[in-house]
Amino acid sequence: MPDFNLPGWRPADAASAEAQVQFLAAEDAYELLTEVNHDRDGRSDEFLLFEDLSGYSAVAAHLHYGEDGKTFTLATATLPTFVLAAAWLVQRGAESDAFLDRSGHPGAPADARSASAAARLLESGSRYRLVDHGAEPGETWAMLRDGSAAGAERPFLLHLETVDPDRGYTLRDGSFSSPQEAQQWLENRRTPLPPVADGDVAVVVSPQANAARSRTATGQRRTAAAEPAPAITAAAATTARRAVR
Repeated sequence: MPDFNLPGWRPADAASAEAQVQFLAAEDAYELLTEVNHDRDGRSDEFLLFEDLSGYSAVAAHLHYGEDGKTFTLATATLPTFVLAAAWLVQRGAESDAFLDRSGHPGAPADARSASAAARLLESGSRYRLVDHGAEPGETWAMLRDGSAAGAERPFLLHLETVDPDRGYTLRDGSFSSPQEAQQWLENRRTPLPPVADGDVAVVVSPQANAARSRTATGQRRTAAAEPAPAITAAAATTARRAVR
């Protein structure tokens, strides 16, 4: 767990102060899975992906050190799946490569198909919005609304994520015409998932992402242990999630 005491720095606003208290209180409840650092011209951002061991959810944190050398901002989000948490961080400026590396921990894709599905989400900008999610035995599902023209006929993307703590997450997805159709598939599962509605769309990148990506040095590590982005928000997320442990 990183040291969120951050000696010599103070929170720039009330939301950052609250987030700092949250992490200081977490102690061993969070396990750090992936860390991405952007550092340039004395400005620095840290993008952190955690597993909340107490609630079996994914926690994302974006720590930005102010150019004044005195203050920091800290934004966090709790999301139902690791790929959604990674997408939230990418929306805020993290490079996506570190989250697609098959490095054998719960926050990494377990196979090539999962990495491909994750990359589609991470590289989509603000195309998708989380609208619903739930947990089944050994699995978490998330429903995303596709706001692009390519998804006009089947705008509801269903994600199924299962986790092996030693291999990573397995991610499967398919597009449906309505939430009811997706829910019916979840209940019956008599057919394979339908194809994903795909196509070339304009990727909209958030201002936070543009700012952070001007500071480009990335790194990754695995150790023991909000403010929403435009596309992936924590508003619909709770801590209910599977853990195949």
